[in-house]
Amino acid sequence: MWDVDGTGIRKIDDDNLARAFMAKVNDMNLETGRDALLLAAGFAALPCDLTGKLAGAAAVVGTLYFLQGKIPKED
Repeated sequence: MWDVDGTGIRKIDDDNLARAFMAKVNDMNLETGRDALLLAAGFAALPCDLTGKLAGAAAVVGTLYFLQGKIPKED
């Protein structure tokens, strides 16, 4: 099932294409899980006083990144 053209979720007629999409999504999910696990393991290996500072800095940087272009400028 896939929402190819924005008209809603429907079955992909070509079985080979459907398998290719599924394989690509599964690969992406495995890569994302692996990356998250490595990041969490690296973060857990650091001392507590350092991780608190890193988490605070990451929260500030992440907030600024996601607010980028969303706050209107005064002319």
